[in-house]
Amino acid sequence: MVWHQTGPVEDLFIPPAGMHCILLRKGTPTELWQRQGNTIHHLHWQPGEVIVVPADTPTFWRSSAPRDNIHIDLAPVWLRSVAGEDVLLAPCLGRKDPVLAGFAQVLLASLDSPISLHPLFGEHIAQAIAMHLVEHYSNKSVLSKGEALSMREVKTLTHAVSTELHKRWTTSRLAGLIGLSPFHFSRAFKATVGITPHAWVTLQRMEAAARLVYGTKASMAEIANLTGYPSSAHFSQVFQRHWGVPPSAYRRQGHDRG
Repeated sequence: MVWHQTGPVEDLFIPPAGMHCILLRKGTPTELWQRQGNTIHHLHWQPGEVIVVPADTPTFWRSSAPRDNIHIDLAPVWLRSVAGEDVLLAPCLGRKDPVLAGFAQVLLASLDSPISLHPLFGEHIAQAIAMHLVEHYSNKSVLSKGEALSMREVKTLTHAVSTELHKRWTTSRLAGLIGLSPFHFSRAFKATVGITPHAWVTLQRMEAAARLVYGTKASMAEIANLTGYPSSAHFSQVFQRHWGVPPSAYRRQGHDRG
């Protein structure tokens, strides 16, 4: 999928999606603060520069200028089809990439032509973009075979934790879900995701907690219970350390924005 993404200056939280996202800055330069997973980035995003967000990565965006980007979504199945195996992409922010920029311009121009409706056109472009991503943005070059988790394994872990956040998720329990030893699992998980299993579970809990604090009237004690914390006090401490404000202030800010 491709579209010209425009919009006002506002904060955006994008939940995890099953597509790889490629964004090319089209408008004027902008200061951009972006959070991908557990990592916060700040860059001066210039026209023509590319941002790549791997599938299933939650993101937060704050820009000093209105949104004016070319946005491409690509299904992971295309990378698998050209690589012959599951491929994990590495995040990329603000890279000069004339090849992806060229694909983006071609796709945007094609929207005004009947050629964009031809199945072969879309298939060939998708395959070409997938080949470029595998060659230049995948972790295959830095992870030897057997060191990384597969996309299916990461999805298994994400589904299990997200549906039962209230449970105690030890490294041993996570490893058991995909049939690995705790030692091998910890090493492979860090190599694949970039953070420890404990930090990743905390991230899943905090993302869910933020949605509950912002979007529901549940008490802090109820949210603490739902997200696996023994008390509202402990929950509030972790929430403030993660998001920079207590949950009560986060909720007030949401009401003020509303």
